[in-house]
Formats: sequence, structure tokens, C-alpha cells
Amino acid sequence: MKQFLIKTIIYFLVTVLVSGTIIYGFISQKPEFFLGSAVDYFQCKYQYEQINKKTGFTNIIIGDSRGNASINPRQLGEKWINLSIPGSDLFEGYITLKRYLQHNKVDTLVMVYGMSYLSEYSRWFNLRTIPFRFISNSELKELEQTERKYNYLFHNRAAGHATLKYDQFIRKLKYWHSPFSYRATFLDGLNNFCFSQRETGIAKQKVLTQLSEYRGYTNFSDADSNNTDGIDASLRFEPGQINQHYLELIMQLAARHDIAVYLVDPPMNQASFKTYNRSVYESTINQFFQGVQKKYPRLCVLQTDVWLPNNMFGDPLHVNSKGTTRFSAITRDRLNN
Repeated sequence: MKQFLIKTIIYFLVTVLVSGTIIYGFISQKPEFFLGSAVDYFQCKYQYEQINKKTGFTNIIIGDSRGNASINPRQLGEKWINLSIPGSDLFEGYITLKRYLQHNKVDTLVMVYGMSYLSEYSRWFNLRTIPFRFISNSELKELEQTERKYNYLFHNRAAGHATLKYDQFIRKLKYWHSPFSYRATFLDGLNNFCFSQRETGIAKQKVLTQLSEYRGYTNFSDADSNNTDGIDASLRFEPGQINQHYLELIMQLAARHDIAVYLVDPPMNQASFKTYNRSVYESTINQFFQGVQKKYPRLCVLQTDVWLPNNMFGDPLHVNSKGTTRFSAITRDRLNN
């Protein structure tokens, strides 16, 4: 019996070691297939590269995917670049501004974030920022200190002090590409690696061409209309404490470098606006805008159109190319005025 247990344990350990080595090898060689969506990987990595180098553009846009889709910097002028990162919020925004300032001068900062992300209801932080390693290890440690200060895990307010250290440890394993953090999605990644490389290559070329040609702007759908109502009117908008902390750090950087800061609420489609209009959600968002503008005299909440027609949206959240052209023109006119 003892010999059987020893053999079983050895077999288990060898199996774990071999499978872990295989998974880690695939992650190291083809991270785009095994860390998440391949197109997301290429898009984010392109934006990371722009953030970390000297570009010479003095007016920058930061935001989430709605920041990418809503504003074409070419329509704003020759000194504009869009550094938005899909799925990001003010934490990544602060890192973006801090790093970009290491190599570039910034005169104007435009922030374009969906309100749900500022409420810290996003799953993308753990699906993109962490596995794609946008942040350094020291920046991750700084975030952990902030989480301990406010006693919850970023984008998971339900995680309190009792599990905070454990949750941070599990996240760190994912950051360091521990094979067993990716075992649940390994077979899907292997399937894509074996059978979807051609399609992935085409999609990669398409998104990188658009990002390069339009300085960080890209669309997320080619549909010519969307009439989905994506608003829950009963919600109360409550910005997350950690996001508010990083907004404070952004404004401190802006003050030190004499940067004009604008906050832009990306447009919603007309179907959503019918629910949003005169709702609790609208009133609490407006209270937030009034509050930050009063707290930060350097920050201007740019008054743009809250909604655009349904035929200017490619999906429930993102404008299509017609919507981009329209909203970019609106933003340019408001900035000029």
C-alpha cells in the first residue's frame, strides 16, 4: 500500500511538471494564443509600444475601447495621438500618462471612459492588463498597496480584507504566467494555434494597419447600425475608490506638467438614451461630473453629444466609422471653442 501511494504521488508530480512545462512553453513562444484573445493581444501591445516611446505628439487621448473608437486623432489635428487601451480605466490611464511623459511633452489630455469602467465593473483588467503585462512588477505592487488602503481588490469590491492577500497572490501568478493560471483556457488556445493562424494573421494585419494609419483609432465592428438598449436606468453611478485615487494622481501629474485636461463621456446610441434620459443613472453621473469639475479646476468636462443615432453604432457600445467621424468633429469643435 505504501509503495502504491509513493508511485501515485510520483506519477502525479511528474504529470503536473510535464503539463506545466508544456503550457509554459506554448505561452512563451505564442503568447497571443494562450494569454487571451489574439487580436486583443496585438492591439494592446501596439498601444503599449506607442505609450513607451518618443512620438512627438503633444496632445493625447487616453481611455478604454470607446476612446479608441469614438475619436480619430487625425480629425483633431496633426499633433494628436490616441493612446486608449481596450478594457482599461483610470489606473491604466495614470500609467499611460506617466510613461508617455518620460519621452514626450504633453499640452492637452483628453480622457474618454465608459461610466461602467469608472465604477470598476470591468473584467478586462484581469483578462488583458495583467496577462499582457502592461504594468511593471513595481507598479503592480503599488496597486496592491492601494488595494490594502481601501480594503478591496481592484474591480472586485466584494473581495475584502479576509481574502485580499490570497486574491492578490492568485493574480500575481497570472501576471507571472504561471502555467496553472492558464490551464482552463489552454485547449482553446491550442485549437486556435493549430487551426486559426491564417485568420488571426489577417485580423492582426487589419487592426494594426488601422491603428498605425489613424494614430491609435480603431473600430470594433463594421455593422451599419445597432439599436440595443444597454442601460439599466435603476443603477446609481458610483465611481470606485481606487479609480478616484488614480484620477487624483493623473491630476497631480497634469498640474506638475501644466497639462490641460478634458473628460469626455463617450456617446450612447439613441435606443439607450431613451432609457438613460431623466433616469437615476443620468442624474448620478451628472453629479459626478459636477463634483470632479469643482474639485479639479484644471479639469473640464467637455460638453459633447450624449447620444448619436442608432445607425452610427457598430455594436451596443462602440460607434462605427460614421459615428467616429461625427463624434470626432463634435469633439474638435468643442475643444476649439
